[in-house]
Amino acid sequence: MATAAEPTGEGAAGEGEAARATDARLAIDPRVDVPLVAQLYRERGRVHVPGFLAPAAAAAVHAALERDTPWSVSANEGERNFTVRVEAFAQLAPEARAGFEARVLANAARGFQYYYKNFPIHDEYAAGRFRDHLLMRVYEFLNSSAFLDFARTVTGRPDATHVDAQATLFEKGHFLTRHDDRDDRKRRIAAYVLNLTPAWQADWGGLLAFLDPDGHVAEAYTPAFNALNLLRVPQPHAVTCVAPFAPAGRYSITGWIRAD
Repeated sequence: MATAAEPTGEGAAGEGEAARATDARLAIDPRVDVPLVAQLYRERGRVHVPGFLAPAAAAAVHAALERDTPWSVSANEGERNFTVRVEAFAQLAPEARAGFEARVLANAARGFQYYYKNFPIHDEYAAGRFRDHLLMRVYEFLNSSAFLDFARTVTGRPDATHVDAQATLFEKGHFLTRHDDRDDRKRRIAAYVLNLTPAWQADWGGLLAFLDPDGHVAEAYTPAFNALNLLRVPQPHAVTCVAPFAPAGRYSITGWIRAD
């Protein structure tokens, strides 16, 4: 595994204390060995960076994701994206939900398919909503000079200018099938996943799996708490299905480092 050395406006209704917490400063833990991270990324095109955020900040962001984030169910039907708030999804008739999930599983067997919960941080920030939510401070941190300088150093791309972001929650039965993130219009340099689930085990699924040209799993990263995964675009990868016996959800903040 390519891994860095272990480092020794107005608030929207329903936001809680964890979402509004600002005392945990969002910053890269100074023990992260940036030259080593950059070396591994250059050699492999991907890298796993444990202990990325300052510990108090990682704990605060996890609390905001777990307690105070308004999730939506997100899936695709072919090229179309389907997103509905979890409250509305729960109100669907049982046969409607079963039919939807049956179509999702059938599509997954044939081609690209995703199914998980999300909160579109970038879109909500641009719209001026949830301005007091801690995830908006995460978005600002990801677009700060501190993180962008780190991203430019690691990727070797001085043209990296901004980062988009969404929060994701993979629960039992959720997955993301094989894809490579290529989108020439959006000028994606690298994908990132900031994992924020404590004590995850590999046999619960939800692994970030990298595929070789023969379709074998060449490498996989378990979603370790407060670990940042970076991968060069394009690169075939998937998120394996979360097992029915997983006792918790898999939380992360994910998106792409992009050129202007």
